[in-house]
Amino acid sequence: MDVKQTVFIVDDDDFFRNALQRIFRSAGFRAETFASAELFLAGYSPCEESCLILDLRMPEVGGLELLKRLQQQQIFLPVIIYTGNADVQVAVCAMQEGAFTVIEKPLSSELLIERARAAITSARPLLARQAKVAKARESLALLTERERQIAKFLAEGLSAPEAAARLAISVRTVEAHRANLFRKLHIKSSAVLAQQVLLAELGDE
Repeated sequence: MDVKQTVFIVDDDDFFRNALQRIFRSAGFRAETFASAELFLAGYSPCEESCLILDLRMPEVGGLELLKRLQQQQIFLPVIIYTGNADVQVAVCAMQEGAFTVIEKPLSSELLIERARAAITSARPLLARQAKVAKARESLALLTERERQIAKFLAEGLSAPEAAARLAISVRTVEAHRANLFRKLHIKSSAVLAQQVLLAELGDE
């Protein structure tokens, strides 16, 4: 069963916000609306296949500030800036803060729906990578500190004797830890281990 695509709409204009909700719901989307950036941050619940349609000019926390907060909170969500005041400088700032695109009001319903679908599609590779990163980090978290040290050395291509020398422990101890960490991670080779360690480290970028 396909996941229903979701559009989050943040706009302080009640009429416009409700109109967008009707447009997207009639096109088969799940549409959630928020009258302010603060309400969105308080009520947002991550879901697959989603994007955010965001107004720029709002009281207290504007669209650009919300974009920055999404980055700070590591909320990875494709954002469409939909505004009546999209000058070049504002558009550049929005794109620098990670917006998928900037479009001016009004836009036909068909084109707006098309942009939303394109934004959701664009996020799929990043979300897939994030899922792999999260799984790798979750797996490595099962290891003891010593096992993580040895895992990193093995992933870098060091042999058991070389890792033992680095840690000032016996080769037999390294081999015992290696057997344990392979068992915990359900892997059978250092090549697969290297992939897991690399993915886990990608989460720190």
